[in-house]
Amino acid sequence: MIENPDHPATESKAQMFTESVVEKFSHHLETGRLWITRSWQIALLMAKGAYLTTERRRLFGKLGEEVYFKIQKGELHNTELERVVEEIDRLSKKLEVEELQIRAVRFGEDEENSSESPASNRGTEHV
Repeated sequence: MIENPDHPATESKAQMFTESVVEKFSHHLETGRLWITRSWQIALLMAKGAYLTTERRRLFGKLGEEVYFKIQKGELHNTELERVVEEIDRLSKKLEVEELQIRAVRFGEDEENSSESPASNRGTEHV
């Protein structure tokens, strides 16, 4: 059967095909728009959550420092926390030693001079 472009049945098939393509394109376009909108909302919520998490950690750190200094001053007493303060003090001393060793390697000091403070060595370098 040869299709006649002037025949009404042929016109409705072409129209139906065009409407079908337009509907599919419209559906995919709307699906893409919804996906982009949801992705954007998720990204914004995740960014807000990351900010809030960071702010919460900062406040916990501030709280921890305040408790640490109060225990160190004797204003707060808690045996479990006092052990943590002692551990922090021990690590702080280790860090100071490490910093002195780094300074010694960086500035070429030998190990004998690295235990002394750099300020005390400055005046005796040229003597």
